[in-house]
Amino acid sequence: MRFTIVTPVLNGMPWLPEAVGSVARQRESAGFEIEHIVLDGGSTDGSREWLLEHPEMGCDLKFQADHGQTDALSSGFGAAKGELLGWLNADDVLEPGTLETVRDLFAASPDVVMISGACLFIDPADRVIGAMATPPNPTLEGLVQARINPPQPSTFFRASAYSQVGGLDRGLNLAMDVDLWIRLARVGRYLVLPDRVLARYRIHPQAKSERLAWASAREDLTVRRRNGMKWRSQAGRELFRLVYVRRVSRRLRAVPGAVRRMIRRTPRP
Repeated sequence: MRFTIVTPVLNGMPWLPEAVGSVARQRESAGFEIEHIVLDGGSTDGSREWLLEHPEMGCDLKFQADHGQTDALSSGFGAAKGELLGWLNADDVLEPGTLETVRDLFAASPDVVMISGACLFIDPADRVIGAMATPPNPTLEGLVQARINPPQPSTFFRASAYSQVGGLDRGLNLAMDVDLWIRLARVGRYLVLPDRVLARYRIHPQAKSERLAWASAREDLTVRRRNGMKWRSQAGRELFRLVYVRRVSRRLRAVPGAVRRMIRRTPRP
């Protein structure tokens, strides 16, 4: 069974070499074919140059403009030759032995379409600052009603199932992974490895998930609602609070300062 990992890049330095290296090392030790498609959408920070200067990493490089991360990922998966798929962002890292472990599990369980392991949070200096657990209820209902998502860097899926559900929704920019996990869970069994760390997810101020947290929650809400999420579920309550209550609270907290400024500007009789 072949693996394809897709990495979308737009100004991925200084962490891109570590991400690419973590895939290359899997290829050296696994003894089976690992395709790594790296799509650069127009980096200006040296990412393109670094990729071209390191052919020994074995990447299939594609330098082309795209319409965002989802569009780039869709193009990469569309070109993939592997029977097993995953994606690794340019600031994340695979743990040693991850792809071999996952490949063996897929081979032993033909009914499994998606596998997730635990994922560590790391800071810009590679220090571990937390962990992301696997979903406690790895079923379609569990993924829709609870906001404990499969950790994206440590989640892998069959290419056949990806094609069956129609791939990524290019209309989504932030919750495209949540949407894909839910649709994959409709067509086969989801296996989780709660005690096996498969990847590391980097937290830093430039990360899209950090910069666009509110928009991400709003898109997450839209995805779950169209898949039958109940407002009284754990996900429903949390997303309602994030999308509506906290946003209104922030606006209310800003009112006193605005009122004071209006009072200062109001002419006195």
